[in-house]
Amino acid sequence: MEIMISKRYLKIPVSYSGKNVHFTFSEGKKVLYFFDASYTEGAYDTVYYADLRMLLGKKVRLTAVAESEEEMMPALEFCDEPDKPDPDPLRPMVHFTAPSGWINDPNGLCYYEGTYHLFYQHNPFGRVWGNMHWGHAVSSDLLHWESCEEALLSDGDGVIYSGAALVDHDNVSGLKEGGEAPILFYYTRVGEVSDQCLAVSNDGGKTLKKYEGNPVIPYISADNRDPKPIYDEERKRYLMALYMEESTYALFESQNLLEWEMLQSFELPEDNECPDLYPLKAEDGNVYWILSGAHDRYEVGIFNEEGLYCPVQETGQLSYDSQSYAAQTFFYEKDRPVIRFGWDRSEIPDRPYAGAMCFPAQMGLKQIEGRYYLMACPLRDCEDIAEKRYDQAGKSAFVLPLSQKAYYMEIDAGDTSYEMKFFGLTLRADKTGVFCKEVFLPRIGEENRLQIISDTFSTELYLNGVSVSVVAHMADYGDNELSIQAERELKKICVKELKTVW
Repeated sequence: MEIMISKRYLKIPVSYSGKNVHFTFSEGKKVLYFFDASYTEGAYDTVYYADLRMLLGKKVRLTAVAESEEEMMPALEFCDEPDKPDPDPLRPMVHFTAPSGWINDPNGLCYYEGTYHLFYQHNPFGRVWGNMHWGHAVSSDLLHWESCEEALLSDGDGVIYSGAALVDHDNVSGLKEGGEAPILFYYTRVGEVSDQCLAVSNDGGKTLKKYEGNPVIPYISADNRDPKPIYDEERKRYLMALYMEESTYALFESQNLLEWEMLQSFELPEDNECPDLYPLKAEDGNVYWILSGAHDRYEVGIFNEEGLYCPVQETGQLSYDSQSYAAQTFFYEKDRPVIRFGWDRSEIPDRPYAGAMCFPAQMGLKQIEGRYYLMACPLRDCEDIAEKRYDQAGKSAFVLPLSQKAYYMEIDAGDTSYEMKFFGLTLRADKTGVFCKEVFLPRIGEENRLQIISDTFSTELYLNGVSVSVVAHMADYGDNELSIQAERELKKICVKELKTVW
């Protein structure tokens, strides 16, 4: 079917239980764009919108092939703007979700000229994994987000998988055009093989253009993916961490951000995918480099005289049995706090969107009994979205009605045990740690301080900041009270209602 694209968006009516239809837009033999959707011309659950901005003004061939491999002729409806989704009372209140569609790994996190950029793996056409694009949102405070147009789309060049950003302030790459510093976005391209590619923004992250010299790292192995670049100021070089296969990762080195050579490979036991790499100053003033994987196993290390990464202690574990996955820190810049997002995999049933980002966490490095522990604590700016505050001390029993859907809670228990119930969830804590559903967080260190962020579909737990988990649960708002029963008096109970960020 030959059509002229005169409007930017194509409506895609979708049934969640329908069969996939493969859409392809091509010009001659060149594939310009493609995606799959559970398209239906009868009863449908929701409508998604295909952004055809790269096709505007073009006459293209559209094919739509059902799972039966029969070509079909869909009833096409184009529009200039998507309809805005209706407000959803079940949408998480303080966690980022896409306006519609599936999301997973955070990508391309960076800060530029007062704006935080969050890119993420996005399926704009369904609530399941597939059609990997880079979605995009911006914020001035890491709490309130404005969604932007899709940043990178799958085309005949390949599918867009995860990656990360680097702000090239000194134009080392030579890719600067205009007055803005180029922002470089490294990503994994998946076609016949997978390799590492580059897209560039010369307008402060608003639009991304694929680099003509791709790939910057050719195919190495079937699983090589998830590039994470960073500047090593002490050695005046750029580094890139890359996942290879099984539990093997690699570090690459560059002077111009375009040509990369492998520096070393190493094992991160019991982990895979999505490496993160950044320096942290410990409480004792020493600076170490953190290297972590998608499951939050991590190394604390240094670079030796040959410039090779060397762990200084055994591999650590930050999160336990967690729904959080593939966490990534914002592009590291000296004298700025290290902030990270993880993908919250908790199920959000029967909505046109699926997946969320965890609450932003500030990273630290704590020394306990001669060992360094990676820390993650909820962003302190959560005070900005707190409406009410309940503080109690010296209580062994506490009951509080809950009138909001999202809360920040803090329990300083000293050495006493307690049981805590809220929104149908039961949590038990003793001197060994915290038990919640199937999750156990070990107590590490002298403190017994639990921070909680509870939202509609998940609850985040931070025990002393060094044991972390995200527990999936559907909040039972019929059970709308918080109750705490402790063996002895608790040192502190703090409860804050959180306002919606939408």
